[in-house]
Amino acid sequence: MTLRSQVGSVLDADNLKGLLLAGVSSAFIGSSFILKKKGLKRAGAYGDRA
Repeated sequence: MTLRSQVGSVLDADNLKGLLLAGVSSAFIGSSFILKKKGLKRAGAYGDRA
């Protein structure tokens, strides 16, 4: 294995980790937004200020 192929495989692994982290982060942010909207709608239905 040459140095260039070793560097290339490390960069590919780092890119994959970054993409995975971005995807997981987006999922958490999206689910948080949905839960917040549902909670605000539920609070509004009962007349409580949210």
